[in-house]
Amino acid sequence: MKHPYQDFISQVEKPGRYLGGEYLAVRKDWDSTPVRVALTFPDLYEIGMSHMGMKILYSILNQQEDILVERAYTPWFDMEKALRERNLPIYSLENTRPLQDFDILGFSLQYEMTYTNILTMMDLCSIPIRAEDRDLSFPLIIAGGPCAMNPEPMSRFIDAFVIGDGEEIFPKLARSYVQLREAGLTKTEILVELAKLGGIYCPALYSTREEEITGFTVVAEPLFEGVPAIVRRTIVENINDYPYPSDSPVPLTEAVFDRTTMEIARGCTEGCRFCQAGIIYRPV
Repeated sequence: MKHPYQDFISQVEKPGRYLGGEYLAVRKDWDSTPVRVALTFPDLYEIGMSHMGMKILYSILNQQEDILVERAYTPWFDMEKALRERNLPIYSLENTRPLQDFDILGFSLQYEMTYTNILTMMDLCSIPIRAEDRDLSFPLIIAGGPCAMNPEPMSRFIDAFVIGDGEEIFPKLARSYVQLREAGLTKTEILVELAKLGGIYCPALYSTREEEITGFTVVAEPLFEGVPAIVRRTIVENINDYPYPSDSPVPLTEAVFDRTTMEIARGCTEGCRFCQAGIIYRPV
């Protein structure tokens, strides 16, 4: 089968970023797998391929027989230009599927400078940027990672934020979303049920108000029964329950961390106030 990028991929820098086929990549049958998730890292391939969280979730989700997980990354400027000129979307690396075909797009919020990359990726795939403009014909847009601890800057664009560790909650979220959608629930009704799982913040389910003193718009209270007023962070109680994967795809190009990594602990005992990880990943 001819790849959609075949006619021009030789003209862009590092074609290996966009073609897939890496050693240990998991390619499941699209038609026979009911839940389809794209892990979408809003940065370059060589940065995303070095990220531990993506490796962990890719392995855990692909171990589930009913869940298919594929990867996509933000294209470099030359590739973005080529895609726009040809009106082509971003395709997943495993089955070469346009991102708009997936049930869920899961973005990893590692640092604030990549927020605009999320909007770029959605725009390239003709997915409306604002959450209120997306119905169930589009993928559910979710986000997690350390910056999800402060979700409001992206609250108008993301349907659901996973707050905390994703190993346990992500498979539940993915399955629940597809089951509820197939059962005929509306998008709002689905978000209410997802919020009840715990550790999931859906901005559309909360009212806002303007503070008189600061003029800031702040989250006020839930609009629907059963939606938690305060979203509690999910915590993996025992890291040994989710061993660090030894089956991660091997990058086709040189990654920024061109080495094997493993996770021996999560968090830090020091808790320095300037350190993001030392504060949000507690308890150690």
